[in-house]
Amino acid sequence: MSFAVRGAVSIALLTLLGGCFVPMTTREAQSIASQRLTSYCKKSCGAFTLANTQKINNRWLVDFDAPLRKFTVTVEGNGNARVDTWNK
Repeated sequence: MSFAVRGAVSIALLTLLGGCFVPMTTREAQSIASQRLTSYCKKSCGAFTLANTQKINNRWLVDFDAPLRKFTVTVEGNGNARVDTWNK
């Protein structure tokens, strides 16, 4: 392989992999949290609304409000999420 081809391939790979190291945005964290809460509830929680989002270190805390409960979804920087539930 010529030097120019290797350089082009290296630039392409760095560009593709660069997206993996970009910090998660608020919108991405809210989307992951909403999907996780939807799968957690399986329609038994009622309608829920986004209440608050905050970033603490490398994780996001996304709060939701439902008729009978409050939920906090912790979204890690790698996309893993955990749901915590509180009764009102």
